[in-house]
Amino acid sequence: MATILTSAMINNAIASVDDYIGTANSLSTDLESVINTLTSSNFQGDAADGYKAFYTEKVMPAINENLTGSSSLTKSIKDILEVIQTQLLNTVDPQLGDNNRNPGA
Repeated sequence: MATILTSAMINNAIASVDDYIGTANSLSTDLESVINTLTSSNFQGDAADGYKAFYTEKVMPAINENLTGSSSLTKSIKDILEVIQTQLLNTVDPQLGDNNRNPGA
């Protein structure tokens, strides 16, 4: 059975992408806290400093870019959903299908 795509469905999908991003950001923050604790108390010296620099300068920017950056999958999904909503759902007369099925009614 066919399902009619509605603005509510698109809004729910956008909210789900936002929830995913929020959860991933929270996990990233938790990971950063673990790294900071590790490198400040139990893991010290030149190796710890190098690891922390690598994490701060390479890992965190990569996580952020891949999660919400301009070329990220989540950004692309949100863009597609917003285009569907504005270009298709918000511009098409909702009764167009009924009029086409029942011409002259």
